Amino acid sequence: MDKRIYLCLAHMSGKEQGFIKEAFDTNWVVPLGPNVNAFEDELKHFVGQDKEVVALSAGTAAIHLGLIQLGVGAGDEVICQSFTFCASANPVAYQGAKPVFIDSEEDTWNMDPVLLEEAIKDRIAKTGKKPKAILPVHLYGMPARIDEICAIAAKYEIPVLEDAAEALGSEFNGRKCGTFGTFGVLSFNGNKMITTSGGGALIVPDESTKKQTMFYATQAREPFPHYQHEKIGYNYRM
Repeated sequence: MDKRIYLCLAHMSGKEQGFIKEAFDTNWVVPLGPNVNAFEDELKHFVGQDKEVVALSAGTAAIHLGLIQLGVGAGDEVICQSFTFCASANPVAYQGAKPVFIDSEEDTWNMDPVLLEEAIKDRIAKTGKKPKAILPVHLYGMPARIDEICAIAAKYEIPVLEDAAEALGSEFNGRKCGTFGTFGVLSFNGNKMITTSGGGALIVPDESTKKQTMFYATQAREPFPHYQHEKIGYNYRM
């Protein structure tokens, strides 16, 4: 008997082809349109906490744009989780920064808060500066000890970029994963809780940050007065 338990198996409800046909019939096959806007609005209300959501081409894109807006650049260090998919750490390298990997604790298999604080102290002692950001992951939908992680981050005034790519719908103390950090990341790849085949989203703190994120994601297509960084050559909108 085949007792294999699949990590992911997409389930189609039967309405997908109708929505695809509608997009073609109304000529909304570009990266923007009413379906994307409605999806963002639904996600905003789902995650709550007065957050805003920007739909993007991938969870990796969301991590990248979050790091940019946290000011991560060449020579910086970002604390990452050792047990994760490489997409959690790759965008750190995109920015010319260095990932510093933290081992897992045994209850959730996610970032160990005790080792996190030890690593922060170690990096300050050895480099003379704090890590630029902390990037915990809620692996396989299991919430990390995010309250402890955020408390340590606040103690050292280091922002948290929360990778909830696999944790859409997961909650910690009644609050959706992805809403604890300055930024949160969702993914809609084929192996996620819901899928757009590819795609992701960045959970942001407010409307102003949403506009700035969209500015980055659409190759500076619209003017944004607080734009301070060099333009990047990616189109990250879905």
